[in-house]
Amino acid sequence: MKLGTLSLLGLCLLGITIPKAEAAFPSLHLRPVVLDQIHSPTTIVGARDASDRVFICDQPGRIFIMKDGMLMPTPFLDISNTAATVAHRKVLGLTSSYDERGLLGLAFHSGFSNPSSPGYRKFYVNYNKTYQAGIDPPPPVADHTPTCTTVIAEFQVSATNPNIADPLSERRLLLYSQPQSNHNGGGLVFGSDGTLYIAAGDGGSSNDNNVGHTGGSAARPTGGLGNSQDKTRLLGKIMRINPLDPDGAGPLTYGIPASNPFVGVGGGVREEIFAYGIRNPWGLCFDDRPGGSGRLFCADVGQGRVEEINIITSGGNYGWRYLEGTEQPSFSAGMAHPGGTLIGPISQYAHPGATVSDPANPGFPLPQLGLSVTGGFVYRGSAFPTMQGKYLFADYGATSGAASGRFMGLEENTPGVFTLTNALPLIGPNPTSLRVLCLGEDDSGEIYVGGKVTAGVLALQAGLPNGAIYKIVPAPAVVNTSTVVPVKDNSIFSDLGPLGEELSNGTGNLFAGRTGAGINRRALLKFDISSLPARSTIVSASLQMNVNAIDAGNPGTRNFDLFRLRQDWGEAASFSATGPAFALNNDATWDNRFYSATTPVEWTFDVNMPYWTSTSATASLNAAGSYSWTNSLFTDVRSWLANPALNQGWILIGNEAVSGTAKQFDSRESAASLRPKLTITHVPPSPYASWLATYFPTLPEGGFLSPDGENDVSIDYDRNGTVDLLIPTDKDGFSHQIEYAYGFNPLVQNALGSDQFSTTLAPGASGSTDLTITFRRVSAATDLTYRLQVSSDLISWTTIAQSASGAIAMGQNGGVVLSDTVFSGTARVVTTMKNLASGANGKQFVRLQVERVP
Repeated sequence: MKLGTLSLLGLCLLGITIPKAEAAFPSLHLRPVVLDQIHSPTTIVGARDASDRVFICDQPGRIFIMKDGMLMPTPFLDISNTAATVAHRKVLGLTSSYDERGLLGLAFHSGFSNPSSPGYRKFYVNYNKTYQAGIDPPPPVADHTPTCTTVIAEFQVSATNPNIADPLSERRLLLYSQPQSNHNGGGLVFGSDGTLYIAAGDGGSSNDNNVGHTGGSAARPTGGLGNSQDKTRLLGKIMRINPLDPDGAGPLTYGIPASNPFVGVGGGVREEIFAYGIRNPWGLCFDDRPGGSGRLFCADVGQGRVEEINIITSGGNYGWRYLEGTEQPSFSAGMAHPGGTLIGPISQYAHPGATVSDPANPGFPLPQLGLSVTGGFVYRGSAFPTMQGKYLFADYGATSGAASGRFMGLEENTPGVFTLTNALPLIGPNPTSLRVLCLGEDDSGEIYVGGKVTAGVLALQAGLPNGAIYKIVPAPAVVNTSTVVPVKDNSIFSDLGPLGEELSNGTGNLFAGRTGAGINRRALLKFDISSLPARSTIVSASLQMNVNAIDAGNPGTRNFDLFRLRQDWGEAASFSATGPAFALNNDATWDNRFYSATTPVEWTFDVNMPYWTSTSATASLNAAGSYSWTNSLFTDVRSWLANPALNQGWILIGNEAVSGTAKQFDSRESAASLRPKLTITHVPPSPYASWLATYFPTLPEGGFLSPDGENDVSIDYDRNGTVDLLIPTDKDGFSHQIEYAYGFNPLVQNALGSDQFSTTLAPGASGSTDLTITFRRVSAATDLTYRLQVSSDLISWTTIAQSASGAIAMGQNGGVVLSDTVFSGTARVVTTMKNLASGANGKQFVRLQVERVP
């Protein structure tokens, strides 16, 4: 039966989606909190234990803890294929290629922090291991060899260290094989009743009709049932189990709630199933915080035309493979209606180029917004009062093959009617220059984003892991835009002059691509970004270049790629208006970074090219005119700002496989309006970030600097056991946060007493005692709150003076601020007096409490 002839009894639309202007959501900012330290984040979750820790799953098999905006150096759990202890290695090995397998899900038992709960210190993970025939459960039919096995496992946290889990505590609850490598699902969430919900994909390949799929085969029949509709299989389902060991003795490893919809049905139906007809669920969340509806939201990745968001209900059938969204696809044309009511999505959107009718708006197509939905959360935090109850989600990439994730939102102003915001109002572009891998939330209900710019799991960007964690925060008051032109540019040519002369063009036009004569040309550009404040947040970067002539030999649209250079190079006064010129000393040429007739400096080709081979940006060029490159240029600029020595600029390479596709560009010597321009949108650094930039310029965003200690900064970027960055600190007895609060240099020992912290006692009126205390603060540290506190028993503390956000200190609870004066620069000394009444406890303890908001 075609969708057009379905009655309302056959398709239940849970919600109607109406497009709406973006003003429904406040302006948002993706603030980076962890960069260059993880590969591919798949889950971001809090333990809801009031510890303010955020746990991050890295797809190769590690879980990290982020605390106070910093990634703790030791993994919470390492079950990767490269774990130091062989017995801990559980997740299958991954490479720099794209892969949907690995460590995919994490959930903490709802009794995790309750010592009286049987779920105390227990958490659960969803990961893929290598399939082991004869050990793992075999596939339902023997028409294939599984590519891996999904494992749902329980682990326990160390009894002595809450930041370390025991890899040997694993108890495997549930294993099922995956016929293909994709569509593994992976989400885990706990319900309010302590049951665990598990999101499983349909087993992979496409169309749910390959080998390993019910009714499928290598011939890809259109009429088969598919795994998702087969209730005797776990694939393509949302499952619900009680994860605790029923008897502690095995072989039972979990319980099945009696309220599950298919308990007692028989006929081989799996009683773990809570809902079915799911393709590849990627993002599962309950709206279970105060004010929430308790509903279970699920993003389901589509095949080739439609992405959808569903609300999961007990026993619900969500239509796949018979439907994709609300449309019946051609690959299920021979399939009979599954029977019963098929539950439609609360929101759906189409892929670019796919014209799909919108049943909620007859006569109109669905908006074409992206290719792979990434599920999110119903916002219940406190940073955005106007965003309460709205569902934030994203798409992995709006453009095939590019880092172009889009952020979207749903709001339910009328029960059952959901309004879709196609592009949330970010301070940067949306779609962004990220591949959006996941969204997550912390214990306070604030939302985070996990993304990267490359597709491969272990693929690096300029030699570093490029997984990134961002926190969604209110748009900052100040957002700056800077535009710079090259400080040098040049062109290099693969041919030589008539007498073997090396060629360049230091002051003429720029050239890239392959000429009709088969000569390759490449352009080099470098920009000075030192005018940007160190450790600014780079929101976006775009390079604009003007094509002023083309090779007409092979017209058409061609991709021209920017790559980040690894080596320095030169520009001299060589000149030609239309092509190569003879190189002069210090020009860059095809063979030499710095040409010289006597002592040239060659490009170095060791195991690497002179440029990083991961593309920074691509633009499709055709006729003369202005073009822009964006993509991941912002990550290059961010890296150069953090470490200026790495800034060697970009090399522009055209389609060198096709002759007659060369282009000529204006250079920095052209008229001002035609010169290459790099436009950067950036947010000024916080005071703490500026302090870090001064003393720890190479520390990555979110690198660990213990606020309560004096640890040497040690970063192992690739997690191979070798320290890649080591910065020794001064060990002078002042913790890092106190050194920041006092405006000290953490790399140089500060003398005893340099903190200006002192106490004096003097007789007061009527037999009382005047306690006078001085302490140091920094007015520029507007992210700090200083609290001067006293106590008579070291248990109960009273604040007698406070300075917040750089403001003048004010007395409280009987404390009187006598002075708050400049000591040096932005350092100030505060003098406070507290009168102790006659007969009061003679013991008084004093402390200065400093709190920073990350």
